Amino acid sequence: VEFMQLQSEELLASVLAEIERARATEDRDALAASLFRMATLYRQHGEPMKAITPLKELLALQEETGDRHAMIPTLLLLGDLYRRQGGWHHALALYDRACAMQEAAGDKTAMAATIGSMGVAYEGMEMWEEALTTYRQSLSLKESLGDLVGVALIWNNIGNVEAKRRRFEEAFDSYGKSLAIQERAEDRLGQSMTLANLASLHQHRGEWEEATLRYRECLSLVGKEDPQRRAAALNGLGFVRKKTGDLEGAIAAYEEALRLLEASGDHLRSSVVLHNMALIHEERNEWRDALRLMEQVISIDKRIGHPDMKQDMEVFRRIRSKLDAERDAHQ
Repeated sequence: VEFMQLQSEELLASVLAEIERARATEDRDALAASLFRMATLYRQHGEPMKAITPLKELLALQEETGDRHAMIPTLLLLGDLYRRQGGWHHALALYDRACAMQEAAGDKTAMAATIGSMGVAYEGMEMWEEALTTYRQSLSLKESLGDLVGVALIWNNIGNVEAKRRRFEEAFDSYGKSLAIQERAEDRLGQSMTLANLASLHQHRGEWEEATLRYRECLSLVGKEDPQRRAAALNGLGFVRKKTGDLEGAIAAYEEALRLLEASGDHLRSSVVLHNMALIHEERNEWRDALRLMEQVISIDKRIGHPDMKQDMEVFRRIRSKLDAERDAHQ
């Protein structure tokens, strides 16, 4: 681990030196390449938020030259980074700029994908009507392009919104449309996503056996090539195991999910898993372990400006009061 960390530090130092040389010689092409390389290194080493600074500088450089063709992928990458950390407003602004450029270029395929990402951001902000409207725009474009896999993905996203609004029958219908297309297209990764969402829907309805079955089907389809999707399924399976009284199995599922998320630098979802683990330790009266995990959750909340920080602080105080009460009882 120390050797890998040293290699990483040496690579970053090397790229920083390249950036300084490019600035000194006013070599815009070399500067752009080095900034992108630095952002890539940060992302590869699980520090996606640090990638934002060089990408913003790269975007400013591209804006100076008016290179719209180069700006679009930078805008999208920045949007994705903000979205994955819960920076919905920043993500939407970046996606909107990219979409306008794609429309001007007549690139409907790219537009459909970007509009879909905007829907995800609206969904993250719990703006359900805006999310559904945006998803339907993307759906219409993808249908006109004959993009079956893309159509299935959007039906899946629509199902997510309906589930969050507790419109369960509409959610089942949307997921069913998605899964049927994915099975015809032999889209294993797509099927795994829909199965995970169906499992989550059964979970919300308290149908634990059906939820467990769907999560296991999902995990059988998705491997190491998609760590975030596998982690999401494991997180759901952990929740179901907790509800059925299998606390050891729940912890095991959560720990595997956490390893995958931390390795991919997904702090937002890592905080969810840490929170879930803390609640299990609280249930087992393991106050110190629960507090240790909640401290990590709050640290992430502060770093990314998570809106749930107030509630997480309340959980921390609740667990701390239980630990204090236990200490007082033994004095």
